[in-house]
Amino acid sequence: MRERLLDNLLWFLVRPSVTGEERRLCDDLQERVAKTPGWEAERVSNNLTFRRAAPDPSREKILFAGHLDTVPEPEGGLPVRVEVARIYGRGASDMKAGDAVMLALLESFSWDESWAEPSFVFYEREEGPYAENGLEAVFVESPWVLDADLALILEPTAGALEAGCVGTAQVEVTFRGTPAHSARPWLGENALTAAGGFLAGLHEREVEEVLVEGLTFYEVLTPTMARGGRAKNVVPDEFWINVNYRFAPGKDIENVRRVFDGLLDGSAGYEIADYAPSGPVDLDNPLLQRLIETGLEVRPKQAWTDVARLAQRGVAAANFGPGLPAQAHQKAEYAELGLLEECYERLGSFLRHK
Repeated sequence: MRERLLDNLLWFLVRPSVTGEERRLCDDLQERVAKTPGWEAERVSNNLTFRRAAPDPSREKILFAGHLDTVPEPEGGLPVRVEVARIYGRGASDMKAGDAVMLALLESFSWDESWAEPSFVFYEREEGPYAENGLEAVFVESPWVLDADLALILEPTAGALEAGCVGTAQVEVTFRGTPAHSARPWLGENALTAAGGFLAGLHEREVEEVLVEGLTFYEVLTPTMARGGRAKNVVPDEFWINVNYRFAPGKDIENVRRVFDGLLDGSAGYEIADYAPSGPVDLDNPLLQRLIETGLEVRPKQAWTDVARLAQRGVAAANFGPGLPAQAHQKAEYAELGLLEECYERLGSFLRHK
């Protein structure tokens, strides 16, 4: 199984799949799984769902979900390579390691010996805007995936169980002023310097800890992009800043508005350009409790995942995968083969024993 998991991960990594460019990987995955008897596939755009051709309706249903896309490679590229037990490549941890474990479960696990009725979703565009996420199309065209008693998203958690997820909002803040010649700035109003107090406040702002069901989530406001100015000798009359706000479970878009109303106090305008809701901490699900009782560490998910999207549709979901959270989107991203083994073995034991 160690070699099979390694081969699976390399199979995913040598097929680049930056968000919006997942077609080749999706084509190859569909062709590959078609060679494994006993599975029924449905394809919607570059999303694939699999379920057994002869399902047992008496079994409890479990959904495994993993996104196919990755963020772009760093400048100079990120060659796929293996160094001892580390596998390097874009998406190695986020989240092709999880996809590799899912593929091993689909192709190699003896489902006739399990108490669970499985389904698998490999989907596109998770790393992009919330509304473009491939799961939305899956929910419309293959609504049976929402019948799951538990969904496990194999996002990077380093083999721990990460409950819930923080919400995320991309908020575009615009300071406005009046142009003037830069030799006579007193004749204008500098939008860039007007933003200085706001940016300084964000720079000095401390992380806010929020306790949810005994788990500590961290709320942060991070400026990620800025632009302004028309020419080097003109007082800028507009300065634009994108702020990424990560907020704890239980908060919604109205909380986002209240935070920015308070921060800006009318000094600038803002628009919520993208919003993804937080995911609830749901540790009471019986199947999830059974998985936790195998000895899993339980932590909060300090990132956004599709746990939130599934929860909105009434499906209990949690994050459990072999990738390393700290390696997500890193310049030299890697996964550790030992964690793929550990994740597969724990899931295998969970799925065989009730």
